[in-house]
Amino acid sequence: MEIERCSNEKCRRPFQVMEYNLQMPGTKEREDISCPHCGHTITQISNGFFRTSALSPEQEAEFDKSHPI
Repeated sequence: MEIERCSNEKCRRPFQVMEYNLQMPGTKEREDISCPHCGHTITQISNGFFRTSALSPEQEAEFDKSHPI
């Protein structure tokens, strides 16, 4: 699990990103990572796919405290 901050200037909220690797050599492709709050999408190279989910209010407050904008 990784926590990313949305790169959309109007959002900037943190969210959880899980990467699921499919272990298929030679099949790395561009995969979308979408913010669960605003829908803004970025892409990264992966051998599998990405799932995102919102943090709980407590997790989001803790992340904002330790990673201020």
